[in-house]
Formats: sequence, C-alpha cells, structure tokens
Amino acid sequence: MELHQVRYFLALCRTLNFTRAAEACNVTQPALTRAIQRLEDELGGPLLYRERSLTQLTPLGRTMMPHLEAMVRAAEAVSQAAADMRRQTPLLRVGLADGLSASLIAGSLAELERRFPGLELHLQSDDQKTLIESLLQGETDAALLLDDGELPERLDRWKLLHEGCRAVFRQGHAFEHEACVKLPALAAETVVRGDGWGGAWVRLGGETHRLRAASWDQAQHMVAVGLGVALLPQHVAVLPGLLGRPVPDAGDMRAVVLAAVNGRMYSPALDGFLKLNRARGFTAALAA
Repeated sequence: MELHQVRYFLALCRTLNFTRAAEACNVTQPALTRAIQRLEDELGGPLLYRERSLTQLTPLGRTMMPHLEAMVRAAEAVSQAAADMRRQTPLLRVGLADGLSASLIAGSLAELERRFPGLELHLQSDDQKTLIESLLQGETDAALLLDDGELPERLDRWKLLHEGCRAVFRQGHAFEHEACVKLPALAAETVVRGDGWGGAWVRLGGETHRLRAASWDQAQHMVAVGLGVALLPQHVAVLPGLLGRPVPDAGDMRAVVLAAVNGRMYSPALDGFLKLNRARGFTAALAA
C-alpha cells in the first residue's frame, strides 16, 4: 500500500467523482483509476460502487476510510516533526566536573559556533557522580571528567590531558617573585590540600604542616585569609587577589577525559564537539 493510493481514495471519498478527484490530485483519471484498483486488490475487495455517473462507497470502503484517514494524518505528522527538527536550534549540553575550567574547551566551542550558527549551548558544572548519572540518563551529551578509575563501562572516554599543579598564595608572598615553585620550597609552608591531589601529596613529603579542604575554592579561601599555600590543578581558576606559580616537580595531579555514552546516536553538534576536542593539541594547553 502506497501513500499516494490512499490519498487518491480519500479524494474520491470527498468528491464521489473520478474526474474531480483526479483534478484535485493533479493526475490523469486513468492513473487515479489504476491506483484505486491496486488498492482494492491489496485490501481484498471493491471500495466503491461505480454505476455510470453515480459513485458510492462500499461497506469495505466505509470501514477503511477512517483508518486510511488516520494513516495520512500520521504520515503528515511524521513529515511535520522531521521538518520541525530540521528547523530546530542545534543544542549541545556539556558537563564539567567540579574544578575543571571551561577554558579547556573554549576553542572547540568557538569553532562549533562558527559551524552551527545559533547553537544553543548548556554548560553544567557539578560533582563527578552527578554528571555521570546525567550522562547515562541522556540529560547531558558529553562531559569532561576525572579519570579516577571508576568510570562506568557504558561511557566512551578519550584522554585529553594530564594536568600538573601550581602553588596558589596571597600577594606579597615570597613566591611572587619566582617563575615557578619547587617542592622543597614548600617544606616550610602550611600547605592546604584539596581533594584530587594525586601523587603530588606523596611527593611533597617532609614535615610540612597540612590543612585539608573539601573543594578547590575552599582551599583558596583558606589561603586568602592567611592559612597557608594551596596546591591546585593547573587549570583551576585562581580567585581574585591570589597568585599562582607552576610546581614542575610535583608531577601530574589528575588526568582529564572527555566522555559520552557509547552506542548512543550523536547529534551533528555533539559529533563535531567530540571530534574537535579529540583532535586538539592539549599539550600546548598544558604549557600555557
């Protein structure tokens, strides 16, 4: 059964005249008649009585008419929905695990904006567990996460960078005049520790007095009131009034991955976002 056959039949139902139905459908009368005959063959019986100038629906025709009308409405609804989707503003929802800066993906987002004019972008920053759940539930398209060895198998992930650390301190500290800070120089400092320190904490060693904060922002607020020096991942934004210097011998604090749910269909915007970030030179970003 083809949709044009159904449309021809419904035009006949409205006009009960082959000539006028053919004109309404913009086809010849023989073409319309052949289409109706093929439809009758498929449905197993005549749909119309043809008595000279009089045309009437058969019982089969009357029974089939509402079902075929529903079929045409459904087809039109599908076409309209597809057209609406084509006109719809492209949407991309990206999550960032707490402490990860949007500067890591700023370049790819700018390129996406050029490729998809009018792109609607939703950025979300949250704890890692919440972001993973949002990914799995389809509420987030992609996310930058920490590769902590506990990411679910349902997530495809691509390693973006290994992130070093920097010392953050108040203005006027002796470190302000240094290009970088070495771990031995921290031995005499009160060091504020945040979650996700990685191996830097072990390498620090010594008798350094240590404080612990629940987040990178909390660690910086402790520094701001004079409680010590904080070691933060390189791309955590430094709060106003504080300064930061790289700590090259601290090693990597964490690995950052780009994640999306495997097996899920990617929108053009998401596909472009993933490819752009996977192709970027994150080594250059680390050196910045």
